[in-house]
Amino acid sequence: MFALGPLSFAAPLALAGLLALPALWFLLRATPPAPRRAVFPPLRLLMGAPDDAETPQHAPWWLILFRLLIAALIIIALARPVWTPAAVETETRPSLLVLDNGWTAASAWDDMRREAERLIDQADRDGRVIAVTGTADSGNAPLPVRLGNADAARRQLETLSPQPWPADREATADRLRNARDAGQLDGPLAVTWLSDGLNSGDAARLAQTLSGLGRLRVIEPDSGRAALGLAPPEAAADGLTVEVRRAATDLPRTAGVTALGADGRAIARRDVTFEAGSGIASATLSLPLDLRNRIASLRLDGTSTAGSVHLLGDSWQRPRVGLIELTASEGQPLLSDLHYIQSALAPRAELIRGTLDDLLAAEPSVLVMTDDARSDDPRIADFIDNGGVLIRFAGPRLAARGDALLPVDLRQGGRLFGGALNWEEPQTLAPFPDTSPFAGLPVDRNATVDRQVLAQPGSATPDRVWARLDDGTPLVTAERRARGWIVLFHVTASPEWSDLPLTGLFPRMLQRLMGLAHSGSASSPANGAWVLDRALDAEGQLAPAPASARPIPAQAFETTTPGPVSPPGLYRLGPASAALNVIARDTRMVPLPRNLPGAEFAGLDGPRVSQFDAPLLAAALILLALDILIALALAGRLPVRLGGTAAAVLVAVAILPGAPMADAQDTDPDAYALEAALSLRFAYVRTGNAQTDGRSEAGLAGLGREITRRSAMEPDAPMGIDIETDPLLFFPMIYWPVSTDVQPLSPETAGKVSAYLQSGGLIVFDTQDADVAMLRTGAPHPGLVTLLESIDIPPLAQIPPDHVLTRTFYLLQDFPGRFSGSPVWVEANPDGASRDGTSGVIIGANDWASAWARNANGEAMVPVEGGDRQREMAYRFGVNIAMYALTGNYKADQVHVPEILERLGQ
Repeated sequence: MFALGPLSFAAPLALAGLLALPALWFLLRATPPAPRRAVFPPLRLLMGAPDDAETPQHAPWWLILFRLLIAALIIIALARPVWTPAAVETETRPSLLVLDNGWTAASAWDDMRREAERLIDQADRDGRVIAVTGTADSGNAPLPVRLGNADAARRQLETLSPQPWPADREATADRLRNARDAGQLDGPLAVTWLSDGLNSGDAARLAQTLSGLGRLRVIEPDSGRAALGLAPPEAAADGLTVEVRRAATDLPRTAGVTALGADGRAIARRDVTFEAGSGIASATLSLPLDLRNRIASLRLDGTSTAGSVHLLGDSWQRPRVGLIELTASEGQPLLSDLHYIQSALAPRAELIRGTLDDLLAAEPSVLVMTDDARSDDPRIADFIDNGGVLIRFAGPRLAARGDALLPVDLRQGGRLFGGALNWEEPQTLAPFPDTSPFAGLPVDRNATVDRQVLAQPGSATPDRVWARLDDGTPLVTAERRARGWIVLFHVTASPEWSDLPLTGLFPRMLQRLMGLAHSGSASSPANGAWVLDRALDAEGQLAPAPASARPIPAQAFETTTPGPVSPPGLYRLGPASAALNVIARDTRMVPLPRNLPGAEFAGLDGPRVSQFDAPLLAAALILLALDILIALALAGRLPVRLGGTAAAVLVAVAILPGAPMADAQDTDPDAYALEAALSLRFAYVRTGNAQTDGRSEAGLAGLGREITRRSAMEPDAPMGIDIETDPLLFFPMIYWPVSTDVQPLSPETAGKVSAYLQSGGLIVFDTQDADVAMLRTGAPHPGLVTLLESIDIPPLAQIPPDHVLTRTFYLLQDFPGRFSGSPVWVEANPDGASRDGTSGVIIGANDWASAWARNANGEAMVPVEGGDRQREMAYRFGVNIAMYALTGNYKADQVHVPEILERLGQ
């Protein structure tokens, strides 16, 4: 490579072509321009003849210089010039490229990959060998790290992708040291570490290994592309408190948290804001209990990583639990059995204390009965038969006499340990059996039992015993009764008979029992292990379990960290479910320290090497085209005036490709009408919000491309309209995003919209919030109510299964967008309208435009909850809408095809 300061040439021998420019000068001078031809009559010849009698013998000097410039541009472009900024040094050593590809790198992976491709291309131009490796285990045998050509490095880069678990930098350091000892990484190297910007505790060891191989350069993403993590939520009295974490930076940032149900429908949404320099932001999702128990996952908007999703298993359900008490108050509430039960269950359930009449009116899922409560009320048996769970605690009354609401028969008198007439020591708990819902909980050796009630021999079968003492006597027994459960603790709920209520094991046992209220059956796995049901992929979407996944023993589940054999996701243990997430309660996101051994830091947007070969070749081609026009003009085959005009147009096209285009409606109303009327276009209502309008335009543009690809329609680019001033009749369909604060329409505008609907137009109203506003307030969307009150809209109904919209092009029964599950509304009786049986409005909340939106590179602009499958279904619904807007109810007429064919046959 030949260098002139910061300017270098990858193919310097091509510059030798510049030596031919003087010879080209003389060659061009020796070539005169073609003579002009004049056609009779002689007067026309005399009028065009010059005043002097001189005839040019060579091309004009300015044309020669112009052509020499074209030749010089081509020669310099073939020399592949490269401009290297002062901050970027020219590298001659072999390269090693290390990429963080754990879940924290997913948000900036596209930029990291492009940077890696640029570094590989640079090594290819320089003729240097390069090696590529990642830091996260993929579950397969890692490929050897060895230096090779750029093609081998590109193939290695293609095998790397973000993984839904943290990177293992310590294992990467060991692998690199082994490669160095094996001679696969010889000599000093130029080492580049494309980092995720976070310190995982083993970053210093990896940096030390990398700096030992050569000069280390660490490139990390900026704060706008840094990873965000969703921590485990905290149960609050009126909902959930969510906490979003990041590496502390100096820049503020806002993120949205959405709570989703098992069907993917949004239940609630809140924004969280990071202050400058803060690494934690929190917010509370306030929801009634019934909606709260429907939450299956929490997701961060605008980022698609495994850490931006937090799955909720059975443990996060908050059932309504009734604590039966005899009177409204007790003399010593802090010493009562109910006090210990309430303290244990308060973080995980909605507790109600009162008489049985009060509790049954509140429709609880679980009833808790202490020894003092009456059990002869037949309504308790009915509650169990209908699927309720009854949890009982023993005491002196049960020791004296049992009743019918017991899982086992009891022996009278109870059993006493450590008494004056009993020399047995207080008993501790035995490990829980694998068939118990308590399987996997560590036994607290401080939980000793002084007294208990005993089961009659033969009644406590193994399937009914969920916990035992060390001597084998049952401590917790249970029985399935009709659709419900009866669970009996053979001790009191207070410390009177045992120390169990004073330990941390007591609330965890009760929490496991709350799962009976959700699943309806006890956990009874065959081998006491949690089995992966659905895994989280690197983009935060639920996917089938990978082949590398292995069952997790129940006793190890709570201490398991995500990895190839234990991916994050939803696990099953019998009918119970639990979630393994990449962000635990003690996970901290700390930026990389700046004192890593031998490391120099840079950003992904730092100084870059610039290449000029492609721009120079493009300029040469444009000048060649201009030279052809000049030659034609000088030869008389193109009028000079026309040639000058063409040249000017060519230069304008070359120089001003990015000049902004003014909207037609901003300059000339007639031009706007012509542009809208002479081609098929869809329109969107401009709201004044740049982000919303941009998504609407990109969504309709993306839908138009899909319609062109899939059907005979070829819609042009969509147009934005001002609903107050612009005419509507040119557009077959108008997409109208509706915000909660939309202003009422003026009478003139309302009349214009009503006339558009009556004349056959179609308006798609989209609140884009998955009905969150309605769920939060219990009333219809306020912005939608404001608009529809101004417009003459007939009664509405949800799309029936046989509606024409379900079969205009694709056969559909779901109509998802960015969200799914929200109902879609159309006119209840379109046959009575003047539109020949078609509805003039489609109303939904699934944010269809965001699902349709793609950027100029064809990449999806907004993540979709259900992944690529849901995005495809959103496109199909969009195609159906477009067909419906253009063809009306022609599909409905197909029901008459058999009769028509029969008549034709007759």
